[in-house]
Amino acid sequence: MTARSIELVNGLSTRVLDTGGGGPPLVLIHGLANAIEIWDRVLPRLAVNFRVVAFDLPGFGQASRPDAAYDAAFFAAQLTALLDTLNIARAHMVGSSLGASTILRLSAEGLSRIDRAVLAAPSGFGRSTNLLMRFPALPLVGDWLGRPTALNNRLTLGLAIHDQSQVTPELVALTNRYASLPGSERSFVRTLKTGVGLRGIRDCEQVQILARRFDRPALVVWGRQDQVFPVRQAERAVALLPRAEQLLIDRCGHYPHWEQPDAFVNRLEHFLA
Repeated sequence: MTARSIELVNGLSTRVLDTGGGGPPLVLIHGLANAIEIWDRVLPRLAVNFRVVAFDLPGFGQASRPDAAYDAAFFAAQLTALLDTLNIARAHMVGSSLGASTILRLSAEGLSRIDRAVLAAPSGFGRSTNLLMRFPALPLVGDWLGRPTALNNRLTLGLAIHDQSQVTPELVALTNRYASLPGSERSFVRTLKTGVGLRGIRDCEQVQILARRFDRPALVVWGRQDQVFPVRQAERAVALLPRAEQLLIDRCGHYPHWEQPDAFVNRLEHFLA
């Protein structure tokens, strides 16, 4: 399976891995500072039964890094552009963190594009988040502190991943390489600042309004040792989403598809069957 660069209908470019095949389309949407490689441990199994489409969100991986807001509406528009470019009318969607939040935001105008949704630790179901995530909101020095430097990237991965042996040298090197591309500092800092303030997560009210209206089967996945968004937020998500199931995974942080790929895929395949 080889990724390729494509131009979206909105003029931006991104990198897409499309397995093809005759199975139902399944779109994978990564989180902050990640890229399509974060799905490497689950994608081969998923490709057996689905046409899997993974892509780099704008600002990350090998995608364009425009001078943009990098807010929820921006990322939802990019997901729409991807679906339109690939002529996918409707798909199952799996999102991690920012990617899961993007699915919820897409539902505001594009609920018909979503079949079933797997939401792994989306933001907005509580204000609490780690203090490290709030640093970019500090006056004067926030932009400087929030830069995706090698040190900050290592701290961020260490925060997101419970089992530190899973913070592999390859993952660290890949994160640093993409963070060094022109425009990465702007996209990273803006994404953080639009989502997180000094008091924690912004726009919780809007997220929860969208959740109540999310009339689609949803599987809410959370690592029990998540240090980015506490696991108690999973209960709030399940309470608000009208057709939700819950999967809590032990010995797992913010990236269940990376740390516990078998547990993640086993339940996902059952949910999407």
